[in-house]
Amino acid sequence: MPNAVTPLSAFISYSHRDEDFKDELVIHLATLKRQGKISAWQDRDIEAGAEWDSEIKQQLEAAELILLLITPRFLASNYCYDLEMQRAVERHNEGTARVIPIIVKPCDWQGTPFSKLQVVPKDAKPITTWDNQDEAFLNVVQGIRKAVESLHAKKPLGTTAEASPVVPEPSASGNPTAVSALPAPRASSPFSTYNPATFAGRDAETANLTARFQGHCRIVALVGMTGIGKTALGERVVATLMGSLLPSASLRQQQMGQQEMGQQHESLPYCRFSLDTLSLTPDVASSGAALLRELGEEPTLADQQDPANLVEHILARLRSHPCRLQIDSLERLLRGNEQEGWSEFCDPLWLDLLQKFLAGTDCPSQLLLTSQDIPGDLDTVASRYPQFWHCEPLQGLNTDEQSTLFQNLGLNPTDADWDILQRIGAFYDGHPLVLQVIIEEIRQPPFSGNIARYWQHYEAEFTAVPATTAHKLDRSRLFRRRVRQRVEQSIQRLPEAARQMLCASAVFRRPVPVEFWYDMLPKGDPQAAFDTLQDRHLVDYAPMESGGSASLTPQVASREDVHVTQRTSDEPRHTHVKTSGERSRTTAPLLIRQHNLIRSVAYALLKTDPPTWEAAERQAAHLWLHDYQPAPDAPNLETVRGYLEAFDHYCELEDWEATRRIFWTQLETPTQEALCNQLDTWGYFRERVLLASKHLEHARKAGQRWDEGAALGTLGLAYNSLGQYERAIDLYQQRLAIAREIGDRRGEGNALGNMGNAYHSLGQYERAID
Repeated sequence: MPNAVTPLSAFISYSHRDEDFKDELVIHLATLKRQGKISAWQDRDIEAGAEWDSEIKQQLEAAELILLLITPRFLASNYCYDLEMQRAVERHNEGTARVIPIIVKPCDWQGTPFSKLQVVPKDAKPITTWDNQDEAFLNVVQGIRKAVESLHAKKPLGTTAEASPVVPEPSASGNPTAVSALPAPRASSPFSTYNPATFAGRDAETANLTARFQGHCRIVALVGMTGIGKTALGERVVATLMGSLLPSASLRQQQMGQQEMGQQHESLPYCRFSLDTLSLTPDVASSGAALLRELGEEPTLADQQDPANLVEHILARLRSHPCRLQIDSLERLLRGNEQEGWSEFCDPLWLDLLQKFLAGTDCPSQLLLTSQDIPGDLDTVASRYPQFWHCEPLQGLNTDEQSTLFQNLGLNPTDADWDILQRIGAFYDGHPLVLQVIIEEIRQPPFSGNIARYWQHYEAEFTAVPATTAHKLDRSRLFRRRVRQRVEQSIQRLPEAARQMLCASAVFRRPVPVEFWYDMLPKGDPQAAFDTLQDRHLVDYAPMESGGSASLTPQVASREDVHVTQRTSDEPRHTHVKTSGERSRTTAPLLIRQHNLIRSVAYALLKTDPPTWEAAERQAAHLWLHDYQPAPDAPNLETVRGYLEAFDHYCELEDWEATRRIFWTQLETPTQEALCNQLDTWGYFRERVLLASKHLEHARKAGQRWDEGAALGTLGLAYNSLGQYERAIDLYQQRLAIAREIGDRRGEGNALGNMGNAYHSLGQYERAID
């Protein structure tokens, strides 16, 4: 049975004085129209008597593909340029439409809002300059066809509309008995992974976890290996709670006389905090501070001086501003790794925070944790509060759930195909991420949905006999290895440009704008490569930031925002940056993220080619330094995020000179300080400690005694600000010794003065005077 494909609605934007070219384009699009791939609309299709302006805007908003016929007249037309083109580019950036500029005549289009998009014909050669214009239009249509096929690949085959899945409602006994439809998330969805159109199974788990949150449960932990679907399930539970108050929970709360509390739980705002951001360290001082910022508050000086105070601040925030907080990848706070397993928290204060959250008398917030493992100390503590704690182990999808996943993602299997898919599903124990990757391999050329043909090529990969006699832990490790190998195979089979982009972009430590991904591909068509990654579900759009980070989305900055000046002294050259008030106010782009499993495998592949890995790290650092621009209302720390990220990329490369330049970068702030000192002025003492510690390590490796001394002094000042005076004195003494060794009189004076201040703070006034 042939696949039923809904034609894409195409909108043609052109100047009426270029109507001949528009008509020629329509003729060349005839085959795509006959094949049911597109349905093209132009303003000549407006019926007599209709309001032409409103009709054009309506069609423009509904279009999935927008074709811009670029000529001097188009650029000169206020309506074409200011209204149609500007809105088209906005929709392209939102991800709700694909815009293809068609260069018809030579004109000055560079620097326009659409100039960053992939244009046609080939090499942006205007149609009118081709010797044979039919060849030019053919090249244009081939580019359009490629985009159309890419867009169709993102739609489930054989459907005309996306249907919302259903979620079982728990009965009074807690068992699923009925279903209710879930609304699809809005375009500004807070969810990173959950998509109701493709989500499969987990109905019983969803009902159970929803009922627990509607009861007394304060913490729900979802535990399972990477890629098993923990985050998506957690987000689905939250979506269910956002959708409606389930009757059984309402009845139970009425019986307990606590209906108002139940209603409050349903209206809790959602906040997601991911520990996948690699710039975070597992201690409360670092990750806890980031969590508090996500909740909407900045750590105080007392928080930075004493992480135990930070724990109390987080708890107070959760009490005063109730929310449903999802913390992903909790294993990053634990000792151990995926190969050897995990044990206790690296910082015991995390256990203290969770225990106090469970034991508190007043706790309107709820936590949803996802982790590959639960530490024994947390399990022991949580078992004392069974009414407030629930741990849900997650396994792979069962056979029926796998079948739903295959269909939701667009496969149209025959009876014979089902046997193949079941064998594939069984081989990977229903692992959702792996099955999703395999499904997209089948859907894409050269197989184009032909399951039998795919099986003929790769059957041998699914027939290995698992080691059934191995210890349970060993079997688990073997299966994890099998999953990673499957992901690696899928990455290796990508088209060259897509594979290069995915691996190179694995160096990013946090979500970045799509333009950053484009610039990580040195050759080839970046938009086509990125489309391939999207089609294969190897990249995702990061959710809209919540809580205190709502304004932290990076923007693409003008390169004029950065300039370098040479100081007259012998100190390092400093870079000046414009303050946020001077930067252009551009619309924040959507950010792109990778699943941690995909990123881990892609980065490992990248590291096998050292020159390519080094080039990727350098390109990433360059982008952060020159193309990053914080949101206009971003906190001070985010205004220097580009420097901090670039610093870490250069640390990976052990590029001493580059890290040194960034460390001493002078900022255009009221105090005109270097980055390493400005963090102190702003009150980011812990961040200053981290920066100076890395600088100290590199200075020692490079044998740079002056910089080693300066880094020791900077560390001393940071610890002095944190109230750790004895540690600061020890660092000042090391700074003093180096200054005397190399004859640095200014450094010697600074060390002595700072040491005196520290002794004064300790009340040792005679030593301070000495």
